[in-house]
Amino acid sequence: MPKFLSILLISIPFFTFAQNNSLPNKTLQEGTLIKVVLQDNISGKEVSVGDIVEFELHEHILIDSSIVVEKGARVTGLITKAERSKALGKKGKLAFSIDYLYLPNGKVVKLRSQVEKNLKGSGAMVAAGAVVLSPIALLFNGKNAKYLRGEVFMAYVDKETVL
Repeated sequence: MPKFLSILLISIPFFTFAQNNSLPNKTLQEGTLIKVVLQDNISGKEVSVGDIVEFELHEHILIDSSIVVEKGARVTGLITKAERSKALGKKGKLAFSIDYLYLPNGKVVKLRSQVEKNLKGSGAMVAAGAVVLSPIALLFNGKNAKYLRGEVFMAYVDKETVL
């Protein structure tokens, strides 16, 4: 019996260490700011509503000074508005959402964000040019809305998610 008791007393620290050493589940709180970087150029002239937009996580996500999601994780969104420029100097429109962060363990975190570029048209200047110069000025198109690869955007965690 004393031998059994001594073995039990020696092994107790190992069991308590194993229990304390396990990490608790980390929770990504609703509203957590997530910075993402655009992976390709997109233009209202070249994309359509419903097209997928690819991003990468721009910075590590930290909880209690521990990295819980590595920089470079995949993030996707959707084109929600795409209009090319038109005659009379009307400029294009382009909008997209940032929707999902994909974790290495297979979980998906729902995000919320809406980015929109609604360029103001120069129709009045084109019309004035047409009156002064020539009706050919009416045929000039405005600028197309576009975003360039490498631009950084912000999104937010949509609801609390256990990682």
